[in-house]
Amino acid sequence: MRIVTSALAVAALVASPAAAHGQSILDLLQSIRDGGGWVYIDVEGGRGTWVSHALPTLELTLAGCMQVYAGQSGRWDIRARDALGDGTLEARVTGGERVPFRYRTGARSQLVVEARWSEARDTTLVVWVGLETPGQQRDVCEPIYGTDVDDDADPVPRP
Repeated sequence: MRIVTSALAVAALVASPAAAHGQSILDLLQSIRDGGGWVYIDVEGGRGTWVSHALPTLELTLAGCMQVYAGQSGRWDIRARDALGDGTLEARVTGGERVPFRYRTGARSQLVVEARWSEARDTTLVVWVGLETPGQQRDVCEPIYGTDVDDDADPVPRP
């Protein structure tokens, strides 16, 4: 497995707590403060792809953990790469497996995520991406299921 692209963390944060659709930079900053977010990727016939918007990442070093939602069946081959940099993450996982990462971003990042499921069916791949933040006492690999601060947050990820 290669080291992850910063864009994995950034895109997940942009997607948090809503589905992986473009959100504002303010949503990104709030997700970073919250320590992570969920990414939802539509899968058809066992395959799915998602591409983020190009985002300013300001040459940050991002460290954290990604994890396919434990309720997802089968095995997942996930490849996430930074289209504007050289970072790539490749993982073969089942639901609940932790995949730690550390990556130094460029000035901008754009995430491309490709997923292949061991079951050739349609579903939504749900992935937690947690980020280490200064002074944080929690395990970034442990997903957050909704928040008291954001009434729009999913109390549990939607499978």
